[in-house]
Amino acid sequence: VAWIKSDSRAILAIQNHMVTHNPRLSITHNGHNTWRLHISNVQQNDSGTYMCQINTDPMRSI
Repeated sequence: VAWIKSDSRAILAIQNHMVTHNPRLSITHNGHNTWRLHISNVQQNDSGTYMCQINTDPMRSI
């Protein structure tokens, strides 16, 4: 699972590893099939579209 901010194409996190150095962002995973991106102290520049990407073999689109 990877989290990406769509407008900037910035990769924010892969699995539980934060790629961005923004301490306001965090990831939680329930151990099964739910992944969440959390943004604390939301600011105006956080606005935009965030995308969750899951790699599958073969590739699938939903």
